[in-house]
Amino acid sequence: MEFTIAYLSACLIVAIYGRNCRIGFWGVLLFSVVLTPVLLFYGLMSLRPAEVSVKAPNTPKKRWWVTKNAQS
Repeated sequence: MEFTIAYLSACLIVAIYGRNCRIGFWGVLLFSVVLTPVLLFYGLMSLRPAEVSVKAPNTPKKRWWVTKNAQS
């Protein structure tokens, strides 16, 4: 009985950790119950999406065919 509670608690913790993954909370919970939570946790750690890097501010692109008008 204690093992079952500990196992389901570990599955729930792994599912909470994996809620931002592609398969979401319920998919991670299902896979962690079917497989083992330890195996799925290491899978989440290795397959976790990379953090989004900060983009550079939008700067105008230089185009060779666009020329400035000569002021007279």
